Amino acid sequence: MRFPIAAALLLSLLPLSPAMAQDSTAADGPLKVENYYRVKWGGMGEFLRVYHKQHEALLREMMRQGYIMQVTVEMPFTHMGGGTRWDVRTTIVYTHGADGVGAGAAYKAAMAAARARMFPDKAAFDAEEARRGAMTEDHWDVVLEPAP
Repeated sequence: MRFPIAAALLLSLLPLSPAMAQDSTAADGPLKVENYYRVKWGGMGEFLRVYHKQHEALLREMMRQGYIMQVTVEMPFTHMGGGTRWDVRTTIVYTHGADGVGAGAAYKAAMAAARARMFPDKAAFDAEEARRGAMTEDHWDVVLEPAP
């Protein structure tokens, strides 16, 4: 997957942000990440079924544990065309920025424990995630920061 590479790149850039250079604690503060999904034609029902059942459920568990402050799942009211089209957007506000870019060891351990507890049949979980992946035409993440 592209996420670990993107996470490493984002972490390497964090200290270069002017806002974070002024306030060294900002790197450990909340971080907002938008995740966009473009779903294959005819696959929305299956995508949403698996997304809500597994991925969103795990995000909500991380929220319950305090690693995430907010999770919002939205779909556009009107349709969009071409390369700008996205079908589902999840906005996640992580309590600590490192968790949002894949660098939080405690978050990773808590997520792995939650996944094992909530979905003990790893083969079934992986098969469902593969099905969701098959319904996904494109996916990208955007890490946000406040505008100056």
